[in-house]
Amino acid sequence: MEIIIRNRIKIDQQEEMVKEIYQGEFKKVNLQTLLKYENAANEKVLLKIDEDEVIMTRFAKRPIKMHFQPEGTTLTEYEGLGELSLFTNTLSIDQERKIIKINYQLSQGAQKIADYHLRIDWTEEAKGRKNG
Repeated sequence: MEIIIRNRIKIDQQEEMVKEIYQGEFKKVNLQTLLKYENAANEKVLLKIDEDEVIMTRFAKRPIKMHFQPEGTTLTEYEGLGELSLFTNTLSIDQERKIIKINYQLSQGAQKIADYHLRIDWTEEAKGRKNG
């Protein structure tokens, strides 16, 4: 399966667009969708997608876990930066169309680091197959 990640990152007045395409794995467990792939830094990444939350775990030297919840603030630990707060402005999960849109902001204390506009699309390799 293919996972396409588009991320528009805004730091102060500078903006950068990143588009990455990875081969990955898709699994449905109960009501949760799991996407696994390896990123450009050779870190395994796991996305757990529920109806109203996305959890992204990057398995770096010290794993980084990011919880995206609608209009909610969560904490994450980044190696070298320490504890960061992650505020999810908007979270849109469309499992039918296989699209996730997350607008979020990372901050360290009162200092904003960056704004992110993340979009994740995926295709299931089991397309056309019928269960049972």
